[in-house]
Amino acid sequence: MKLEKITIPIKKILPPAIQDFGKEEYETEFRIHPLLKWFWAAVSTARAAYKPYIVPESLITELMTPRVHYFTNPAKFTPKDPIYGHIQVNDAICFPNLWPWTEMAICRITGDEEESISLKDIKVNQWRDAFLCSEKYFQVNQDAKPNFKFYPTINMNFLRTSASSVLHPHFQTLILPVSPPILALMLQEARKYHKKHRQNFFEAYIKEERNGPRWIGEIGASNHRLSFVSPWAPLAGSDEVFFISHSSSAFPLPEQTWKNIAKGLHKIFVGYHDMGIRSINFIICSDVYGTQNNSYRVFGMIWSRPLKNLDISDRGFAEIGYKMALTFRSPEMVAADLRNHW
Repeated sequence: MKLEKITIPIKKILPPAIQDFGKEEYETEFRIHPLLKWFWAAVSTARAAYKPYIVPESLITELMTPRVHYFTNPAKFTPKDPIYGHIQVNDAICFPNLWPWTEMAICRITGDEEESISLKDIKVNQWRDAFLCSEKYFQVNQDAKPNFKFYPTINMNFLRTSASSVLHPHFQTLILPVSPPILALMLQEARKYHKKHRQNFFEAYIKEERNGPRWIGEIGASNHRLSFVSPWAPLAGSDEVFFISHSSSAFPLPEQTWKNIAKGLHKIFVGYHDMGIRSINFIICSDVYGTQNNSYRVFGMIWSRPLKNLDISDRGFAEIGYKMALTFRSPEMVAADLRNHW
């Protein structure tokens, strides 16, 4: 497998007043994604010297703790689904999203905190329970509509200035009748790769990265093994981690595999914390529920948000990770409003 890049030299003249803040000469790389050849990531390490402002943790706590969210009492304050009501695995609870844009559940990960929590403090068993709770949500929906083919995904926004994210970390667990754009492209190109090279792209990519400078590590053995790398060409953003299941192409995954994913996430988030990262998004993508696909493997992506511990915007896992548009006003509404000024 060839990992391709284009190197771009950067040269400029800095006046004396700003020479301490920049570099006059360096190189940027455009790294071509090894599967999605039309996609490239700009890797500009010179900018790593720039340190965005980081808000003190004491101020974050002061801002967040007065905002006790309804997750503290899900029985009283959260919707119930007509089929499953609530689904619970220890502290993890799945319930319908209040304003879903698809078939969607919220899966609360932790218990009844009254203060903000950091990603590094979420325990392995809490991650595992939330994954298993999400799997039950998918299974209940499949049982209710056995002929319905859907793409299940597990996703997370963890933005430090959003109380719902931080006081009560949760997954957004989606059931999609069509694959999200980035997954559709992955499936399409993985099939082409498999046909051309007679091997699975994801397995070939892990073999390429193993023991190299972007390799992070593995967890588990045999069919439950997972590999974690910092990818050659990030698809979503900064500090990206890409992880791959070695045997599964779709949910449901075995409990041991979810436990291994939980262990990996915990290690990543402890590491992120040491790097100064407090805000993240992540996605985990599956092919059609309950199917097997020799050319594809379940994968996940984790990435940081730019201001580390104080980043919030209206762009989350869907827009950034899946490369999809999410709008709460129809184009017809927008046009109607703007026509008044034409």
